[in-house]
Amino acid sequence: MKSIIRNNANKICQFLDRVQLSSAFEIEKQLSMQRQDVLMALGWLAREEKIYFIGDQNDHKIMILEDFHDE
Repeated sequence: MKSIIRNNANKICQFLDRVQLSSAFEIEKQLSMQRQDVLMALGWLAREEKIYFIGDQNDHKIMILEDFHDE
């Protein structure tokens, strides 16, 4: 399961690298992923401090952190 989450996290990082800013719903739609898979991958990325959330609880966007590119 960890490898699936990690794989999905990598897909999301690549997507965010291209679009810069997105919602979880947009990620789900654009990458044709199930909501639970997107949320698990975002949780993984947040824990690893690879992404940043902008906005409030009802309306938020996700962006990749710049220092992620240096790794």
